[in-house]
Parts: sequence; C-alpha cells; structure tokens
Amino acid sequence: MDVLDTSAQLAELRARVDHLIDRVAANSRLTAAGLGTLDPTALPSGYALQLALGPLDSLVASMRLARDHKYTVLLRMVQRLHQAGHAEGWPAGESVPARLMWGPHTPTDRAAVLDEVVKGIGAGVLSLETGVRMLQGSGYPIENIQQEIERIQSRSFEQATMLADATGDNAAVRAYLQLSVAESGMSQVPLITDQEAE
Repeated sequence: MDVLDTSAQLAELRARVDHLIDRVAANSRLTAAGLGTLDPTALPSGYALQLALGPLDSLVASMRLARDHKYTVLLRMVQRLHQAGHAEGWPAGESVPARLMWGPHTPTDRAAVLDEVVKGIGAGVLSLETGVRMLQGSGYPIENIQQEIERIQSRSFEQATMLADATGDNAAVRAYLQLSVAESGMSQVPLITDQEAE
C-alpha cells in the first residue's frame, strides 16, 4: 500500500499550478491581487492592496486608451443621428464634445474616500465640485454632479450665513440657496407726472 500512496504527487501538482498562476500574473500585469488568488488578510493595509493592483490599473488604462478615439467618434455619431432624426429636445448645430467616464474596476474603500472628501472640503483644499466627482468615481449613486452640488448648497444654511455676513447681499444668498427673488412687501405707488398734474 505504500507504493499506491500518490498524495505527494498531488501536492506537487497543486504547487506547480500555483507556480504557473503566479508566472501568468507576473507576465500579464494582472498580478495575484487582480486574479483574486491573493489572500487579503496577508496584506498589512488597503494601501498595500492598491499598490498590488497598480499593474492591473495600468493595463486597464492602456486598453481603454486604445479605444478612446473610437468612443469619441461613436458618441459624435449618436449625436448626429439624433440631429438628423430631429429628436425632441436635441439641439441643432455642432456636436457637443463627449467622452465616456469609466467607473472603478477594482474594489474601492468608499468610507475612506468619503472621509477624505469631508476633510478636504472642510479644510478648504478641495472644491465641492472635486469632492462630488470623487464620490461619484468611488461608486456613490450620484447621477448629475451639478444637480448634486445645487442640492447640497440649497441646504447649507451655515455657508449662506457666512455669505450674507461677507457680502451683505440678500439676493446673492437667495440665489445660493436656490430660492426665488423675495418681494419687498411694499406696494408700488404710481408717480404723477407734470402733465397729469395740470
């Protein structure tokens, strides 16, 4: 029965498969993290995982770069088809420049991105536009960046108070909060001209 024991050969075959997968990962820029064979508990931090996924990021970026011009032409063709078909609400004239925005292809730490955005905007080193764009890129369900910024500003009463203190312009504060123009509450009195007085 000792001769029929093939467990050592099976272990060698498994080790050979792991070795081949590591070689494929190294030669194809997929890395073990990209293939999913890397044990996440073996990494000390999320930054180490980001560094391990670095070659995969460059591979994906180069593959997308090769098709970037084709996507631009595709979007221009879609616009021209809408213009030729007189689609409702589609502007006539020159095509608007458009490009595809890709979402993350690797898992992202959304909590870390949110914390970074909050700290950056609070410290004044990030604009609100950049912060919302970072949140959208990390996978938060933000459809339109400009509409999201308008929603945020319409509820930020502390910023509106600071704007009122800095400028003393109530119209600017109402525009910041997306409110309609306030009426003065005074009725208009018609002026009597010299001809009417005679």
